[in-house]
Amino acid sequence: MKLMRSVTAVIALLLAQTAFAQVNGAKGDIASIISRGELRVAITAVDQPPFYFTGKDGKLAGYDIDLATKMADEMGVKLVITRDAPAFNDLVTLVSSGEADLAVSKLSRTLSRSRFIKFSSPYMTFKQGLLFNRLQLAKVSSESEIHKYVRSYRGTLGVIANSSYANYAKDNFPEAKIKEYPTWDAAVQALTNGEVLSLYRDELEIKRVLASIPNSSLLFKPVYFTDLTDPIAVAVKTENTQLLFWVNIFLENQPKMTADEILAKYAGQ
Repeated sequence: MKLMRSVTAVIALLLAQTAFAQVNGAKGDIASIISRGELRVAITAVDQPPFYFTGKDGKLAGYDIDLATKMADEMGVKLVITRDAPAFNDLVTLVSSGEADLAVSKLSRTLSRSRFIKFSSPYMTFKQGLLFNRLQLAKVSSESEIHKYVRSYRGTLGVIANSSYANYAKDNFPEAKIKEYPTWDAAVQALTNGEVLSLYRDELEIKRVLASIPNSSLLFKPVYFTDLTDPIAVAVKTENTQLLFWVNIFLENQPKMTADEILAKYAGQ
């Protein structure tokens, strides 16, 4: 009986020590980040304002940079940004291989990407939309009939290569003639030149184009969908469940912002 009490006491002590160690970060994927002293966050090589871009002072700025900075501060470590991803899909490779702890890079949460990494809860959700060249649109449909026209869309549709919208386009507009461009700026230029009838992306990027080009209302016609959304989330390595849990709690405590609020906050930086 005395031996049994001693064994029970030892087991209880070990369990208590294990619980204490886990609470204080002595074990788990977060502990490796803390012991390293760095939170490695991946973003794409190409700027995506207002989420991340080089500011007037030559430093990275934007919503995602602020978000990643807060995460690193909460962990008490240095933020290290890696920009080795040429396109959005390459972010998944960096996270799944462990080269980056997180991707905080306006990354759309898609079914195909979730085969390789885990996503946090969305920290932002946008409407999907089309941006039409008005001159080209007038040749195929009246503006009063545009919503009927887009549901059976067969025109040319510009998207960014290796992006979520390249996949969304195949699923949502199977009859469209899809053209892929290396960057959003290249796609916008193609739309302006009349090379494509419309572009396909989220409401924020469409509004950013409309705000940045003089007389844009004469050149372009936006259409937003209420039933097609684009959830933006943080990517985490599949095995890093503790880190994913932490990220979700962190995001729950962040203020929610609309596309218009983000554009207004980071304008002019």
